[in-house]
Amino acid sequence: MIKAIRNFFHYLIDTTQLGFYYICLVFSKGFFFYFYLLSVVFERLFRLPFFKKLKSFFKNKQGDPVAFLFLVFLFFVGVFLHTYLYVDKSEVKYIDDSILEKKDQDEPVQEKKTIESDKETYTSNEINLFRKYGKMDIQSVSFSGLKKVNEDVVAWLMVDGTNVNYPIVKTDNNDYYLNHDIMKNPKASGWTFMDFRNDADLSDQNTIFYGHNLLNKTAFGSLSNVFTDKWFAKSNHYIVVKTEKVQHIYQIFSCYYIDPEIYYLQTNIYRDEEYQEFLNTLKSRSIYDFGLDLTTDDTIITLSTCTDNNKGRKVIHAKLVE
Repeated sequence: MIKAIRNFFHYLIDTTQLGFYYICLVFSKGFFFYFYLLSVVFERLFRLPFFKKLKSFFKNKQGDPVAFLFLVFLFFVGVFLHTYLYVDKSEVKYIDDSILEKKDQDEPVQEKKTIESDKETYTSNEINLFRKYGKMDIQSVSFSGLKKVNEDVVAWLMVDGTNVNYPIVKTDNNDYYLNHDIMKNPKASGWTFMDFRNDADLSDQNTIFYGHNLLNKTAFGSLSNVFTDKWFAKSNHYIVVKTEKVQHIYQIFSCYYIDPEIYYLQTNIYRDEEYQEFLNTLKSRSIYDFGLDLTTDDTIITLSTCTDNNKGRKVIHAKLVE
C-alpha cells in the first residue's frame, strides 16, 4: 500500500515536471520565434554575418526551455534590483512634542541658509526624489530653493511616525501630479499635492492633500503606519504643514478606510450646523478614538490615498492645534 502511494506521488511529480517542461517549451518557441524573425529581417536588410549568427542562435533557442527560464529569472532579478534601488524605504520620522512651544502661529517662518546654492540643494539626479526630500529637515526647508525647482510648491508636509516628509505642490487640477513628479517629469509615482480648490495659505475649513499609496512606503504609502496599534500608542499624532510664511501644527482626530466618495472631500461648508455635522461624521468614522473635540471654529486637513487593493480610500483627518 505504501509503495503504491509512493509510486503515485512519483508519477504525479514526474507528470507535473513533464507538463511544466512542455509549457516552458511552448513559451520558448513563441518567445524566441519573434527574435528569430527579427534577425531574419535584419540579415536581409544589412547582409552582415552577425545577423546570420543571431538568426541561427534564436532558431536553436526555440527548442530550449531552459534558456527561456533563464531569461525569466533575469527579468525577475532586474525587477528586484530596480525595486531595491528605486523603492528603498525612507527613514520614519517623528515630530518632537516641543514643536508646540517653538513658534507662535502667526510668527513668520525663517528659512535657514544652506552652504549649497538653493538650486543645487533641491535638484538631484536621484532616481527616487521621494527619498531625497524625505531625508531633509523640515526646519531647514528653503521655499525659495523649492520654487526654483517648481513654482507650484506651496507647502511642506510631515506626518509623525511615517515617511511622509515632502514638498506639496498645487496646480489648477487634480490630475497633473498623479503622473508627474516634482520636477514635472512624467512619472507613474506622481507627487504629493494639494487639492486645486484649496487656498495655498491653508485658510479653508478643509485643506486636502493627495498622494499615491506606493508599495515602497514613499509618497503616501507609509500612511498605513497610522492605522496600526503601534503607531497609535507611540506617536504624538501630529502633522506639520509648513508654508513659506507660517508653520501649522495639526493633530489627527480620525483615520479610516472607505469606498471612493466625495463627502469627505468638501473644502468649505458655510452653514455652521452643516459643518459641525461634517466634523462629527468624520470623527465617528475613525477606527481609533483620538479623544479630540471639534467645533465649527476648527480648520482641518485631510490626507487621502488609495487602499492597498486600489478599490477604496485610506483617509486621515487632523485639526489645527497651533
